[in-house]
Amino acid sequence: MRSSAAWIFDLDGTLSNTLHAHDLAWQHALTQFEIPFTPQRMQQLGGVPIPDTVAILASEAGMQVDVPAVVDVRDRRFYELLPTTLSPTPLVAGVVLPFLGEKPMAVGTGCHTLMAKRILAGIALDHYLPIVVGADQVNRPKPAPDTFLLAAEKLNVKPEHCLVFEDADAGLQAAAAAGMATVDVRTLWSAPSLQL
Repeated sequence: MRSSAAWIFDLDGTLSNTLHAHDLAWQHALTQFEIPFTPQRMQQLGGVPIPDTVAILASEAGMQVDVPAVVDVRDRRFYELLPTTLSPTPLVAGVVLPFLGEKPMAVGTGCHTLMAKRILAGIALDHYLPIVVGADQVNRPKPAPDTFLLAAEKLNVKPEHCLVFEDADAGLQAAAAAGMATVDVRTLWSAPSLQL
């Protein structure tokens, strides 16, 4: 990890414990619009941008839905839940904070930039991680490599010298497609302590 020139972090589930709030917001919106879903399918779609997830689920169900309306209901519920559910993951204290100023760092996320910045502010990282690439900044979000390639460009570091921290299969695919090394943080949560 230390040998990489720069680190790029996914946000939800990697830096922030927001997955429960996302799950509850999805249940609220999808139930309201009667869009079928299963926990397994939602897990498979982890890291995919919210509007794309709505469109995929509706298509799979053979439904026509107002995607922006579903997204609006989902996002409003998410923001309502955020103050009582948001906390940083162990990666913040174990990896991000000890290397501030030493490692160039950015966030590359499947959520939109404004939502990402609100989440970062909620865990007091917004001033430390000002480079944020959301799904709305690229033509092809995760699992395409564009999010991480743009983050590397903003860091002024070649992709092959970047290390990506991710918790979703779509993000790991995106990082691999960008030619970047990865850390699947899901393997860290079960470890006794974070080892660099």
